[in-house]
Amino acid sequence: MNIQFSFVPWRPFYARKNDAEIKSWLQRVAKASEAAFKGGMGNYPPASAPGAWPNIRTGNLRGSIRTVVTNDSMTIGSNMHYSRWLREGTSKMVRRKMSDNALKAGMSAGRLGHWVEWSR
Repeated sequence: MNIQFSFVPWRPFYARKNDAEIKSWLQRVAKASEAAFKGGMGNYPPASAPGAWPNIRTGNLRGSIRTVVTNDSMTIGSNMHYSRWLREGTSKMVRRKMSDNALKAGMSAGRLGHWVEWSR
């Protein structure tokens, strides 16, 4: 008795880009990222702990957090001059959680974080 196997290849697979779905996902990521950023901020005093979200002193940083969504990208950030010091840290202060952390949280909440990655 002989057993014979044959393989018939599948037809070619073509990925189709759905611009509306991509933009919808980016908008969900933007909303979740902004919520993570603003929701993680505590009240001053005391000053925020190293590696934690910044605490709110005046509300200017929290009020300046914005997201911008295009057809193929999403940006979150603040235009406050001191936000860079919070994000990168200084010789006298350890960095705090900022936009990059918020973006990671937003991507996770957007349920496709394992398929995409963020870049600066």
